[in-house]
Amino acid sequence: MVSTSPTAVRALERVARVGAWIGGLGLLAASWLIVIDLAARKLAGTSLGGADEIAGYVLAVASAWAFPLTLLRRSHIRVDVLYTRLSPRARVALDCFALACLGVFVGLLTFHAWGVLADSIHFGSVSNTPLQVPQWIPQSLWFAGYAFFLLTVVVLGACALGPVAAGRWQAVSGLIGIHTLDEEIQAETQSADPSARPKTGS
Repeated sequence: MVSTSPTAVRALERVARVGAWIGGLGLLAASWLIVIDLAARKLAGTSLGGADEIAGYVLAVASAWAFPLTLLRRSHIRVDVLYTRLSPRARVALDCFALACLGVFVGLLTFHAWGVLADSIHFGSVSNTPLQVPQWIPQSLWFAGYAFFLLTVVVLGACALGPVAAGRWQAVSGLIGIHTLDEEIQAETQSADPSARPKTGS
């Protein structure tokens, strides 16, 4: 839960929420651009040009910035058939292992994303389309999303170390575990009845 999370995690979530909102608005704008382009082709026999290219950039950037918020809100999909039958300590061990594996994967992803961006800057790469978009522009936003994702994984891991050492399994699960049944019920209740949401600072 955000209200009981460390300050660093709450700060990360604020940034991630802004990134996700901007990405969502970008996707909405890209979808309308494609609709307008299709309508122009159908009705006027012309094309705006580059709508699909721009949509591709927006999708890549929006996806990269959506991953951190998904992790912070523990909204990613997990197969928990065996997980829920384990002891709290065993579940935390699996959560830590999963986060470590994610950190390695995102670290490699970010490293290679930087390589792509660095090459584009070095060679002055532009898209092979009429728009000739300098590739460093969308790639820098894309790389920033993955870099922030990696930072999120590292901060979550660091924040989980204290509770793990103290044997506070519930606190660890609240940071990097899956949602409990009570949390899922509360989320559904708040979704159906906005007045049921807890007030900030209470």
